[in-house]
Amino acid sequence: MIRNTLKKLLGENYTENNEKLAILNFAIVILMFVVSGIMLFVLPPEISILQSGGTYYPIPSVLGVWLFPVISLLINMLLIKQKRLSKMNTVIFALLFVVMMAAYCMNL
Repeated sequence: MIRNTLKKLLGENYTENNEKLAILNFAIVILMFVVSGIMLFVLPPEISILQSGGTYYPIPSVLGVWLFPVISLLINMLLIKQKRLSKMNTVIFALLFVVMMAAYCMNL
Protein backbone atom coordinates (compact mmCIF):
# COMPACT_ATOMS: atom_id res chain seq x y z
CA MET A 1 0.00 0.00 0.00
CA ILE A 2 2.78 2.45 0.93
CA ARG A 3 4.82 1.43 -2.11
CA ASN A 4 1.87 2.05 -4.44
CA THR A 5 1.17 5.42 -2.83
CA LEU A 6 4.81 6.45 -3.23
CA LYS A 7 4.82 5.34 -6.86
CA LYS A 8 1.69 7.39 -7.54
CA LEU A 9 3.09 10.40 -5.72
CA LEU A 10 6.64 10.26 -7.07
CA GLY A 11 6.04 8.72 -10.48
CA GLU A 12 8.68 6.82 -12.42
CA ASN A 13 11.52 8.17 -10.30
CA TYR A 14 10.65 5.71 -7.54
CA THR A 15 12.21 2.53 -8.87
CA GLU A 16 13.48 -0.61 -7.20
CA ASN A 17 17.06 0.61 -7.55
CA ASN A 18 16.55 3.51 -5.19
CA GLU A 19 13.72 1.94 -3.23
CA LYS A 20 15.96 0.79 -0.37
CA LEU A 21 17.57 4.20 0.00
CA ALA A 22 14.19 5.94 -0.12
CA ILE A 23 12.79 3.61 2.53
CA LEU A 24 15.83 4.14 4.76
CA ASN A 25 15.57 7.92 4.33
CA PHE A 26 11.85 7.84 5.11
CA ALA A 27 12.59 5.72 8.20
CA ILE A 28 15.08 8.34 9.41
CA VAL A 29 12.54 11.11 8.77
CA ILE A 30 9.80 9.19 10.61
CA LEU A 31 12.21 8.68 13.52
CA MET A 32 12.81 12.44 13.49
CA PHE A 33 9.07 13.07 13.73
CA VAL A 34 8.69 10.58 16.60
CA VAL A 35 11.62 12.00 18.57
CA SER A 36 10.40 15.56 17.93
CA GLY A 37 6.95 14.64 19.21
CA ILE A 38 8.46 13.20 22.38
CA MET A 39 10.77 16.18 22.86
CA LEU A 40 7.80 18.54 22.55
CA PHE A 41 6.71 17.47 26.03
CA VAL A 42 10.22 17.89 27.49
CA LEU A 43 11.34 21.19 25.96
CA PRO A 44 10.50 24.60 27.47
CA PRO A 45 7.71 26.69 25.90
CA GLU A 46 10.23 28.66 23.81
CA ILE A 47 13.41 27.36 22.19
CA SER A 48 16.26 29.22 20.58
CA ILE A 49 16.75 28.77 16.85
CA LEU A 50 19.60 31.22 16.52
CA GLN A 51 21.94 32.55 19.13
CA SER A 52 24.41 35.19 18.10
CA GLY A 53 26.41 36.38 21.08
CA GLY A 54 24.08 38.36 23.32
CA THR A 55 21.20 38.24 20.84
CA TYR A 56 18.57 35.58 21.50
CA TYR A 57 15.93 34.57 18.92
CA PRO A 58 13.27 32.37 20.57
CA ILE A 59 10.35 30.71 18.80
CA PRO A 60 7.54 28.62 20.30
CA SER A 61 8.67 25.04 20.78
CA VAL A 62 5.47 23.80 19.09
CA LEU A 63 6.76 25.36 15.87
CA GLY A 64 10.50 24.87 16.33
CA VAL A 65 10.32 21.18 17.16
CA TRP A 66 8.84 20.32 13.75
CA LEU A 67 11.33 22.40 11.77
CA PHE A 68 14.01 19.71 11.24
CA PRO A 69 11.63 16.84 10.36
CA VAL A 70 9.55 18.85 7.89
CA ILE A 71 12.62 20.20 6.09
CA SER A 72 14.08 16.68 5.96
CA LEU A 73 10.87 15.28 4.51
CA LEU A 74 10.74 17.96 1.81
CA ILE A 75 14.41 17.43 0.91
CA ASN A 76 13.89 13.67 0.68
CA MET A 77 10.89 14.08 -1.62
CA LEU A 78 12.83 16.49 -3.85
CA LEU A 79 15.81 14.13 -4.03
CA ILE A 80 13.56 11.30 -5.14
CA LYS A 81 11.83 13.50 -7.73
CA GLN A 82 15.20 14.56 -9.16
CA LYS A 83 16.62 11.00 -9.16
CA ARG A 84 19.45 12.03 -6.88
CA LEU A 85 19.23 9.46 -4.13
CA SER A 86 22.57 8.11 -2.99
CA LYS A 87 24.17 6.61 0.07
CA MET A 88 25.64 10.02 0.86
CA ASN A 89 22.12 11.45 1.19
CA THR A 90 21.29 8.80 3.76
CA VAL A 91 24.44 9.64 5.71
CA ILE A 92 23.48 13.32 5.61
CA PHE A 93 19.98 12.53 6.91
CA ALA A 94 21.53 10.55 9.77
CA LEU A 95 23.84 13.47 10.56
CA LEU A 96 20.88 15.84 10.45
CA PHE A 97 19.14 13.63 13.00
CA VAL A 98 22.20 13.91 15.28
CA VAL A 99 22.28 17.70 14.83
CA MET A 100 18.57 17.85 15.62
CA MET A 101 19.10 15.93 18.86
CA ALA A 102 22.05 18.17 19.80
CA ALA A 103 19.92 21.28 19.19
CA TYR A 104 17.18 19.89 21.43
CA CYS A 105 19.64 18.99 24.17
CA MET A 106 21.08 22.51 24.12
CA ASN A 107 17.58 23.90 24.75
CA LEU A 108 16.86 21.73 27.77
